[in-house]
Amino acid sequence: MSVSNSLSTVTNLEANLANGINWSWKNGADVISCSWWCEPNDLIAEAIDNAVYKGREGKGCVFVKSAGNYTFAHPTYDISYPGDYSENVLAVSNMTIDGTLSSKSCYGPNLFVTAPGTDILSTIRNNRIDKMSGTSMACPHVAGLAALILERNPSLTAKKVREIIAKNTKKIGNIPYSTNKIYGTWNIKYGYGLIDGYKAVINTPRN
Repeated sequence: MSVSNSLSTVTNLEANLANGINWSWKNGADVISCSWWCEPNDLIAEAIDNAVYKGREGKGCVFVKSAGNYTFAHPTYDISYPGDYSENVLAVSNMTIDGTLSSKSCYGPNLFVTAPGTDILSTIRNNRIDKMSGTSMACPHVAGLAALILERNPSLTAKKVREIIAKNTKKIGNIPYSTNKIYGTWNIKYGYGLIDGYKAVINTPRN
């Protein structure tokens, strides 16, 4: 389901975004996919916490966020908020077709995984399609994978879904996965690695 609030020229931007998150988990969302960013805000932090702890009747919503892109509006490679808010947020970087990180993709300590985000066939305004690039194109791949996992086993908690995605990645890229985190080896640009939909789904225990 699409949840849309005005994201420009408004004074209550963060409140609108938080309202969208709260509406989603209260109305049955299993996975929440976000490709916007804003300044750190208590309302949004509270809404995310509510989603990941209270959503799905206490099993938790899977909360997926684009890592962000280096642009004039966001002139830093740090993951944009709320992608860097907590480990419960699955921040996603943008992998190019040659398996390397996009030069525009943000990354950082809370990066979860990477997914294809360059030249992705996308819907655009005025009922058209075009190839688009950015972490906003990578993020929905992870949200879709979370949905497939929950379709196979709806009883899984959000934490278990995160574990399944992380433990079934492919280690790609040109830098070592030299950091050990809760779900395995990790690095700052690719997280736990490239998502592998087939491997993740077949390794999801059935309900």
